[in-house]
Amino acid sequence: MLGIFNNSKAAAISHENTKKNIVNKSDGTISVTSESMDYCQKLVKNVDKYLIQPHEIPVGAMEDALRLRQEGEKFCQHHRIRGGIARLRRALVLIRSSQEHK
Repeated sequence: MLGIFNNSKAAAISHENTKKNIVNKSDGTISVTSESMDYCQKLVKNVDKYLIQPHEIPVGAMEDALRLRQEGEKFCQHHRIRGGIARLRRALVLIRSSQEHK
């Protein structure tokens, strides 16, 4: 049993280290993304940008992406940042994959 508890502590510690990802951009700047309200808002804006652009995304995919966007924003507003980010990212993937298959 002691081994299980020790592993869970290690997993928790390593998870904490993955909350921030450093992304090197081609222009030499570094942006840090994290599980934060700011990142949620950035994702909401990205989804909105895709939703208002002229596109040929099927209606069903648009409805699913809009639902995921609304759920994601609500999760973020209720401080369930991880769930919100996951839904917003799924909305972006759905939109992008629908655009690629037109």
